[in-house]
Amino acid sequence: MNWVRENKFLTGFIAVLVIGAGVLGYLLYSAWGAFAEVSEQYTGQANQLNHLQGLTPYPDAANLAKYKAERDSLIDATHSLATSLSGMVLPVEPLTPSEFQDRLRDAVAAVVSQASKTGVGLPEHFALDFDKYETQPPAPMAAGPLGRQLAALQIAMDIFLNDHVDAVTSLKRTPLPQENGGGGGNPAGHVGYNGGGGPRRGALVEKYSFDVNFTSTQPAFQQVLNDFAACDKQFFITRTLVVENSNPKSISKADAAAATPTPAPTPDASAGQPAISGSDTTTDTSGSNNTLRFLVGTEKVNVAMRIDMVTFNPPEGSTGAGRGVQQ
Repeated sequence: MNWVRENKFLTGFIAVLVIGAGVLGYLLYSAWGAFAEVSEQYTGQANQLNHLQGLTPYPDAANLAKYKAERDSLIDATHSLATSLSGMVLPVEPLTPSEFQDRLRDAVAAVVSQASKTGVGLPEHFALDFDKYETQPPAPMAAGPLGRQLAALQIAMDIFLNDHVDAVTSLKRTPLPQENGGGGGNPAGHVGYNGGGGPRRGALVEKYSFDVNFTSTQPAFQQVLNDFAACDKQFFITRTLVVENSNPKSISKADAAAATPTPAPTPDASAGQPAISGSDTTTDTSGSNNTLRFLVGTEKVNVAMRIDMVTFNPPEGSTGAGRGVQQ
């Protein structure tokens, strides 16, 4: 006891050390127990997962029936989509070079006549960018694909004419590979005929493009976009679009002030002057000061569009019959 009294600090330190060791031992024991429990639970779940992954599911009749029903539903939906898309693609008809030239003359005459009736301006000597074929026939292998491209361009021109754009300033189509005697390969993504003159099967989805510039009002331009998107005769995709205002300059303050109508003078009732009826005090509604003039909203738009004419080809080996797959 005397030693404890004489060494109070050391005695307190030893006491705290003993108590801390006891607390630390208790916490260590508790943590080890929790770790062992969690480790055992994880090991059990991992073993169960490995067991389930190694099992081979038994194809009972109910599961097999559900699988076949889902497969048949997918096949039916796929063929329904293919049928719907095939109705939006123009076919390649077998044409001779002279028959294509006849169709070209008829198409150009129809477009020019309709443009004259609707008041739509066209470039001079407009021939849907088939100018050289007005005087010389195309290659035999290119007549069919050119006929389809001509029909698609005529559909596009009908959209511009029916929507009453102000003017079609230019139309430039992408030449087909068959026009240069090429049949093999598909460098430009076009559909046509092979070197032997028969149908050539290309990719599932192919396109050939044309560029058109036109001027119109804003409502007519919006209608053109809607009609290309809703066209059910040929599948069109608007690939690029550049729109410019026909009047890019802002209105000056002088023009705005000049366009503001000047109010007509009114009799001064407070001065006791009676209103005099007659032509001298009648407002001149025909004068320039009283003419309503819109400062904005009447501009035209100059539009440059690149449009893809898309075709869909059935995959090789497709029979076209629903659920016509190998069991």
